[in-house]
Amino acid sequence: MPDNKIEWLPEATQDIYKLKLFLKNKNPAAAKNAGQRILNAVHILIKNPEVGMPCQDEGCEAFKDLFTSFGKGGYTIRYLLEQHNILIVRVWHSR
Repeated sequence: MPDNKIEWLPEATQDIYKLKLFLKNKNPAAAKNAGQRILNAVHILIKNPEVGMPCQDEGCEAFKDLFTSFGKGGYTIRYLLEQHNILIVRVWHSR
């Protein structure tokens, strides 16, 4: 069985940029670590695409949410699984 392919919507890429920029101003090392934590979580989806929880928001039943902890909170990665494609839709901090 082929590995799943990860694709990022522009909005998700922008989310990562904004999250890292916010942290970079306070703690550059934390910004780098947060970005790496998110990427590591996304790479888990390549082999385990069903690991996320079904989206609980109204109207998003087709999506899954993957939570990855970081510091006192963490990040939510919303994605859509379509056969061998994983589309990263949005990323946000849990606070």
